[in-house]
Amino acid sequence: MKRTAFSLILAGLVLAGCSRGGGGQPSGSPSGGDDIVHPAGDALILSVANSGGFVAPDFLLGALPSFVLTGDGRVLVPGAQAAIFPGPMLPSIMERRLTEGGIQAVLAAVAGTGLFTSDLDLRGANAMVADAADTVFTLHADGREVTVSVYALGFLEGTNPPPGMPGNEVLAHRALSLLQERLSGLEQWLPADAWADAGWKPYQPEAFRLYVRNADAEPPDGSGLPPQAPRPWPTSDDPATFGHASSGDLRCGVVSGADGATWLAELGRSNQLTRWTAGEHRYSIIPRPLLPYEGDTCPAPLGA
Repeated sequence: MKRTAFSLILAGLVLAGCSRGGGGQPSGSPSGGDDIVHPAGDALILSVANSGGFVAPDFLLGALPSFVLTGDGRVLVPGAQAAIFPGPMLPSIMERRLTEGGIQAVLAAVAGTGLFTSDLDLRGANAMVADAADTVFTLHADGREVTVSVYALGFLEGTNPPPGMPGNEVLAHRALSLLQERLSGLEQWLPADAWADAGWKPYQPEAFRLYVRNADAEPPDGSGLPPQAPRPWPTSDDPATFGHASSGDLRCGVVSGADGATWLAELGRSNQLTRWTAGEHRYSIIPRPLLPYEGDTCPAPLGA
């Protein structure tokens, strides 16, 4: 049954035509070859991200996808995180580039699930798990943008699904769990010639989304630890009017170019409890590195 689904979906992706969505020029075979057409350059091909769940709102502001594949073959994944507190302010992100053959192998694995022909929202696990996150797969390929969202992925026991959960949703959970596992361990099944780079290297973001909050009323470092000296605000803008009003007492703005390079160095030598000063005021920051396909913008303020 799975083999049949794989064959039908993969054939449909290959034969559907050469139109495509997303930025950049299409890559892959333009007319009936064996390749699945996909965006090129910095444009997004595939991402996997978590949304919602029982986590602090500030955590969601800085959250990054667990897997990204762009049109030039770059794979971006979380790197090892230091098990210390306070930890580094910047999250570790690693990158490595696939060849076109490697991209096609990943797209074939996605097609093999049989689930990416149209948008899909799988919520049957609500009957079993409370306050879990949605795992959101976003695919740009063969002229389509498809979003598959699945609640509580990885929590479902294959031998004991929730009562009343449709059998096809149980199979979808299994297929997406396997896909997520394969995406998190590409080296375990892709051949060596699928990689254009010899190994992984740290991703160097060129722009950041910064969420800024006045910290005058907070303890010196926001915790019971010995206080650390605040750092001067490193760029010429005023943090009190930085960007635009966001959620709660936060302001959000984007830094790029020379300011982006300044903040890359500044955040690289800061930790989770670092504070910045401007005038007589102190400020805390939640940084969110921007990925190659993301625009230099902040989300619209709540209620806008």
